[in-house]
Amino acid sequence: MSHTAPKFKKIILILKEDGWEEQSLPSTIKIIHEDCGMMITGNYVVITEDHRTNIIDQPPSVMGKVYKLNNVDSYKLFNN
Repeated sequence: MSHTAPKFKKIILILKEDGWEEQSLPSTIKIIHEDCGMMITGNYVVITEDHRTNIIDQPPSVMGKVYKLNNVDSYKLFNN
């Protein structure tokens, strides 16, 4: 996990679908991340998730996902 990103139990992102400006009722996509961190930097939201394995010799890893901030309609954070 990035050392500067606050950690959350769960984050729900509501993203605007492409072409939502042209519709009378905008459509959205709901994305859920668990055991993750979130940073907002510039025009981007960065979500990082810890991935642990049951294999002793394999170290844990972190996967990051980047979203454009202008594509995010809203988000909800759940603390640990």
